[in-house]
Amino acid sequence: MVDPGPMDDVDAIVVGGGVNGLACALVLARHGLSVRVVEDRPAIGGSFRPDHPFAHAPGLAAHVGSHRLGLLPRDALRLLGVKLPLRTRDPALFVPTMHAGRFLLAGPGNEGLRAAVSGPDARTLEAMHGELDAIAADLAPAWLAAPMPVEDVADRYVRPALRGAFLALVTGSIGAYLDRFAVPSELVRAAIAADALVGTFGTWDTPGSGAALLVQHVSRSPEGGGDAVPDGDPGALVQAIAAAAEKAGATITAGRAVARLLVEGNSVAGVVLEDGSEIRSTTVVCNADPLRLRAMIGDAFLPPDYTRKIDGFVRGGSVTKLAVAFASLPRFACLPEERGQHGATIHLLPGGDAPMAGLRAAFADASAGRLPAAPPIEMIIAPAASGPRAASLLVPCSPYDLEGTTWAAEEERWTKRILDVLEAFAPGASGLVVDAVVQPPKKLEAQLGITRGVLHHVDGSLVFGDRLPYVTPITGLYACGAGCAPAGSAFAVAGHNAAKRVLADLELGLERTEAGQRS
Repeated sequence: MVDPGPMDDVDAIVVGGGVNGLACALVLARHGLSVRVVEDRPAIGGSFRPDHPFAHAPGLAAHVGSHRLGLLPRDALRLLGVKLPLRTRDPALFVPTMHAGRFLLAGPGNEGLRAAVSGPDARTLEAMHGELDAIAADLAPAWLAAPMPVEDVADRYVRPALRGAFLALVTGSIGAYLDRFAVPSELVRAAIAADALVGTFGTWDTPGSGAALLVQHVSRSPEGGGDAVPDGDPGALVQAIAAAAEKAGATITAGRAVARLLVEGNSVAGVVLEDGSEIRSTTVVCNADPLRLRAMIGDAFLPPDYTRKIDGFVRGGSVTKLAVAFASLPRFACLPEERGQHGATIHLLPGGDAPMAGLRAAFADASAGRLPAAPPIEMIIAPAASGPRAASLLVPCSPYDLEGTTWAAEEERWTKRILDVLEAFAPGASGLVVDAVVQPPKKLEAQLGITRGVLHHVDGSLVFGDRLPYVTPITGLYACGAGCAPAGSAFAVAGHNAAKRVLADLELGLERTEAGQRS
């Protein structure tokens, strides 16, 4: 996989060996271009690459960043032509409480959630999911289309009767949408919000959070990837795409960082590596987050409206990642017997019997630069036949900068606070911890090379044209990172879409050249 060989000039350079960069390289190589992927880390995969972080359990593999697949439209998977090693979990969602016998345990997909509730909740979810399913069906071609403003998406793709509902959802809040359908159960409301908000710095009543709900709903549908997770090694998905790209002729070089992009006039000319060497190409596709892309170009080459758009992506916080090695599975007080709950996405909601207020309080703390007293947590425990178990915990309400202190001074206390939340739901869990490795936003930033530790590069409240476009103001330079359209947590879609735009522009340029020669 690591190719330190000569840096020959190529038809296209892809900066960054994350999922989107590899998907982009795969599509370009299959169309006959010579492609080189340049990755600054020793291993490819970006936030999906595997890691072995535990000093006291060195054999346990863990996800370095993201631990859920997210949105993977079936059309994108078909067009990539890669068979990904995936498995569907059943149950797929577990929301415990601190009361014996009171919990939410749901099977895969949106239908699994409906089947897990009863009475008024079942009826309201059926109505709400019916509308969301209809919107999702209309949007199916939009995920692979050129990015456009959400108003244009509504006009072009969404049936007239649903346009108002679509626009209100993606610009409004999860809470307002749930209120419209009068979802009665506090636990169900909080579970829906928490399941959608991990990639969003906000809470259930934050404007724009409704966009994250829509994406999550599509993600849990059969057309959007369902509740699939990697089968086996966390890096298996990355390796499958990388192997297909190399088979198509792409070359992947890891451990070589790009210092800056070569810009001559208003066109890209290649990249300069940190060791001073150059790779020349008139086509460069960058898988970095928007702020890193901007830094590699330099503001002197960029128009003010483009830099203002990138400035608008910055939020006050992102997530903390806590990797935990358990000696054995923790047992939840509300459901001590085994019913498959440990294999689901587990949401630990603060606030006791008032989880919606708990979500709001945690976000208010984080917005003020404080460590939340009781943060919400999303946890996925890796499967294993026996022995220690690795778990990935994501804590969404994590400030980037702390008021009056530093992350270095607070890491130990923050780790304990996260584990205390788990302990409240699963008494004795803290005593099962063999090792725990915490990565607040600034550590994620350093390890993953993602500005501010935002795993999806751009906040989940932004979709379609509100995200970074594939085309940059520099001729021949494109973006394909997770911060691009169409949405946060979309798996490999931006890479595929950016490659199609590159190919269309190259074909148009060839047609113009041939026309000029004929004339």
